[in-house]
Amino acid sequence: MDPYRTNKMTHAILEVLSNLLQAHVKDPRVGFVTLGGVKLNRDHSVAEVYFSVMGEGADPAQSLEGLKKARGFLQARLSKTLGMRTTPDLRFVYDESLVRGEVLDGLLNELKGKGEFLTEAEKRRQLCLDDLVPPAHLLTALRLARVVWVVPHHNPDPDAMGAALALGQALTAMGRQARVLAYPDPAVGLADLPGHREVLYSDKAPAAFTAEEPDTIVLVDCHRIDRTGPLEETLARCETRLAIDHHLVSGRRAPEPGWIEARACSTCTLIYQVISELAKGDLDAEDLSSESREYLNTEDLPLEDEVLEDLVPEDLDTEDEEGAGPEGDAPFEMTLDMATNLYAGLVNDTGGFRFDNTVPFTFELARRLSAMGVDTAKVASMTLHRYRRTGIELMQRVLATFQWYDQGRILVLHASRAMIEETGGSMTDTEGFVNIATAVDGVRFVVFLKENGDDIWRASLRAREGDVQQVAAKYGGGGHRAAAGCTIEGALADIIDDLVAQLAAMPRA
Repeated sequence: MDPYRTNKMTHAILEVLSNLLQAHVKDPRVGFVTLGGVKLNRDHSVAEVYFSVMGEGADPAQSLEGLKKARGFLQARLSKTLGMRTTPDLRFVYDESLVRGEVLDGLLNELKGKGEFLTEAEKRRQLCLDDLVPPAHLLTALRLARVVWVVPHHNPDPDAMGAALALGQALTAMGRQARVLAYPDPAVGLADLPGHREVLYSDKAPAAFTAEEPDTIVLVDCHRIDRTGPLEETLARCETRLAIDHHLVSGRRAPEPGWIEARACSTCTLIYQVISELAKGDLDAEDLSSESREYLNTEDLPLEDEVLEDLVPEDLDTEDEEGAGPEGDAPFEMTLDMATNLYAGLVNDTGGFRFDNTVPFTFELARRLSAMGVDTAKVASMTLHRYRRTGIELMQRVLATFQWYDQGRILVLHASRAMIEETGGSMTDTEGFVNIATAVDGVRFVVFLKENGDDIWRASLRAREGDVQQVAAKYGGGGHRAAAGCTIEGALADIIDDLVAQLAAMPRA
């Protein structure tokens, strides 16, 4: 048989039968029927008619009985309508594929509604600020704490320092004994942040720890105590440690428990959400005790049960003699000082809203903080692109180290201790130098190496395209795809050769 003629005939039969069922067959049993196709045998003596049934109360068996009863009528009208000499014998076959297709379409639409088919970039663009929800175990631990040290990473940037200051101010508003730690010779602008005058510097920390031992340490903008430099040994003496960070987990050490959320554009974003929850006040005593028990049994933390128990200070009695839990905390307002510190971290970690971690909810947070009265222009001028004279002299020497590799796609620069001595500056003066390098046209990767000790270099990696976090992770560091860091031991020339080779081998996007 001619396949073209067969195909044309099956379509004609399907169209006629569909019209007849809709207009002339009154049997209610076929009211749910939808014809899905017709298949003719080789000599066109038999036509298999595939049907499905849809709708509430639809019964395929009952519909088949109705179709069989109407078969004589349908064959006669089919022959007359199409002018057939011989009408094929109609045989109705129930087809589940349409039902399965409907179910599959529904499932696909449900998954689409949940964003399962979006790219990571599309998901980030759709993310709302309030989608970042602080975990219950972190909030519980902060409520149970009494003497708290809030600690940024060594050589903190405005995000780390702003986050630490804002959280410390919030904990103080809750009635906690909160101390914010910092490091001598802060980067220009950090000392002007609200509350920085009251910080405890790292060189005073050992004595302060001995005088009044904290029951809880909260790391901000880092998730391992080895990133706190000179404070590591002191902080290790406190068993209850938490972390709030927006960097990817990296290094060979396990992160401290808490909240690590890489979708956030800054740690200050996470601190804003934490403060917003704490500011609502505490649950009553019974609920808090229940929450504490749930916290100790949580499966959210990648820790053993016996380690979880250590997160609640041993000397904290959660029940008084009558069996009541601790008093709940009263609500408090987020202050302008808190908001100013948070905005400093937000605007700096997004590069003045220029970096690719800037997403729609970044501007939502900026709007909320601005609405509280933050002087956004003042904060930007105070912390962005601000240098001391010694910093400018140091910048001149660092600019002279610029070296291009891979046909100009990789730019390497470094700052040595000798440069620091010559200018009378400090490594904190190099804050922002890497952004100058990333602004060079045609550069795909930037490597900024800072000498921390004999053959010890801190590498700051940046990418316009590609994933520098992968490279940093090989050296025990971490960060994000576009910005990461690590510490490497070795001769400067060898380190440059190794990093350039790895970056040059990365595939183009």
